[in-house]
Amino acid sequence: MVLLLKCGLAVLLVACIVGSVTYFGKAHGGQASQPALNFESMSPIERQAWDVASEVAGSSKKAQEQFVSQLLDLYYKVKDHDFALFYTAGGWGKKPLEADTQGQTWLVGIESELTSLGYNYCEIEDIRTGKGLLDYFFELKEQLTHYPSKAKQLAAKIDFLTEHVSGLKVIITGQSNGAAFAGEVISRLQANPEVYSIQIGIPFWQRVSKTARSLVIDNNGVGADSLTKLDIVRLVKANLVRLFILNKAPAFTPFDWLVTRAVLVFLPYNFGLGMEAPGHDYLWQYPGVGPVIESFLVKNFSLK
Repeated sequence: MVLLLKCGLAVLLVACIVGSVTYFGKAHGGQASQPALNFESMSPIERQAWDVASEVAGSSKKAQEQFVSQLLDLYYKVKDHDFALFYTAGGWGKKPLEADTQGQTWLVGIESELTSLGYNYCEIEDIRTGKGLLDYFFELKEQLTHYPSKAKQLAAKIDFLTEHVSGLKVIITGQSNGAAFAGEVISRLQANPEVYSIQIGIPFWQRVSKTARSLVIDNNGVGADSLTKLDIVRLVKANLVRLFILNKAPAFTPFDWLVTRAVLVFLPYNFGLGMEAPGHDYLWQYPGVGPVIESFLVKNFSLK
């Protein structure tokens, strides 16, 4: 079994490396045919966006163009607001907010509290992962290495927004893997006093990154979170049927073992049918969620 685990991990890491190399090869390739940019015809805000892109988006003009387009869209969306609320999903980071019941409850609560404090805001969904296989490989590589590329790019966008929109404050919110990602982003923005984070339910395999302007919630106030506390007994009890199926799935080689387990674990997870984690649900009405977030907002943003 140990040998199988080692072989499986080795194959997984190789797949991640190959996927990442292919991903970056596409992102950085073909730049010789790109036309030269005419900076003289650009507005000052566009030129500065391209300056940021050249620093964080790589050398490919296509990747830089995509970054600039996203950054300018964000700028024009937030420029007339007091707050920008960034929401980043858990799991693979591709679940839309409209399908995330838990995220909706506490985002509605945050927005209601900001309104009562006298602020206007805009809501921004940060979708980390696309639909292609290479996007999944890249997201997995980023998760295993604490989001070095994705956190760097979002941090650069947020820095740009707070620099060019007077008085703008930013709150980065996320749950589970999304909370870990939010922590990696704000850890790069410690010198920016306008950025805050609300990180909910960071799983045990992710590191907790926070600043003095971060709120980290790891208990919903109803029951302990088995995924943040690594409560093996509760996790096993909640997933006996799935673990039995995993144990009985046929495999004749290490590669068979890896493929069958990956399908049985990640395919259901992709459709919201993944492993059960008791206590890993965070609704606004729970005593460890809504009241704690309200207190954080009043403490940091009350005008009185």
